[in-house]
Amino acid sequence: MKNNFNEIGTFTKNVLKDKILIKLKSDLDFTKYNIIGKTIYNGKEQKIGKILDVLGNVKEPYALAVLDKNSKILVNEKIFVSYSERRSRK
Repeated sequence: MKNNFNEIGTFTKNVLKDKILIKLKSDLDFTKYNIIGKTIYNGKEQKIGKILDVLGNVKEPYALAVLDKNSKILVNEKIFVSYSERRSRK
């Protein structure tokens, strides 16, 4: 993967019609990084969707994402996102 892509977790299952649940890596610090609204990519650097929300508790976080039309994903496939650190307030 390119340097600006970071693995955030793995695809868990389909929910509702076109939404997916992603099990996030528990070592990500969501106070530093905002992934809501970011585009998600598969291992081949192809855009597959967008993150809608982060769910669950701090020890086992999940993300709800919507898939683009005609995007396919396999169970336990790694999900990547491009993000930068949040700006800190002074």
